[in-house]
Amino acid sequence: MSSTTRTRSERLFEEFCSRKHIRFRRVAVSKVRTPDYDVFLPKRKVVVEVKEFTPNPQEVRAAEELRRNKFSVVSFTPGDRVRKKITEAAPQIRARCRGRFPGLLVLFDDGVAARHLDSYQIRVAMYGLEQVVFVVPTDPRASAYPIDRKYGPKRKMTADHNTSVSALAVLTKRPAGDLQLTVYHNDHAVVPLPESLFARYAVPQYRLARPRPGIIADWVEVKWSGMRSNRTVEADARDSGARGSP
Repeated sequence: MSSTTRTRSERLFEEFCSRKHIRFRRVAVSKVRTPDYDVFLPKRKVVVEVKEFTPNPQEVRAAEELRRNKFSVVSFTPGDRVRKKITEAAPQIRARCRGRFPGLLVLFDDGVAARHLDSYQIRVAMYGLEQVVFVVPTDPRASAYPIDRKYGPKRKMTADHNTSVSALAVLTKRPAGDLQLTVYHNDHAVVPLPESLFARYAVPQYRLARPRPGIIADWVEVKWSGMRSNRTVEADARDSGARGSP
């Protein structure tokens, strides 16, 4: 396939791999929808699908307002557009992984008015919208009070759904021109993406913190020490009571 038929996100992903000296091979187009790439990391093949966000009409209008008025308002359900990309990509990844290889969905967003790929959008797309559970006392003089916080509806990653997607990755092009890949691991993956594979390329990686009663688990950064990974941010958050975030 010629470079002119590649999307911008695919060209940038190939550029990222080339800069990092990561070998990749474009998957041949066929009648059946397939992922975009086989990527060859040390002793492991990873199946990769690359998708990008294009502004919808609401976002186009918001971008015009931003340029004209220096501000704009955009309304959307957190994680919705990421969920749609997971739904589109999961069958493609599953068909090629066949339970043997890790599958990686790489997402790219060059929008201005709406940002769909911050860590919160990724988290609630994968694990569900945040919920706070309240108790309403029968005594009308008493105020309602929270008893639990947890993930609720609209989760795309469960033990029974989209388990072929080992991780989501966000591809970012910084103003200086350098490219950054950030990986968010799926705890429900049938074939997990080994953290060691991207650690050698200085790629930030995150996992969901271990669940704790009454606290909505946030991302914690994976710190790779060579032989094993350490959730150091999680340990710090547990000791201080703070929430970690990328």
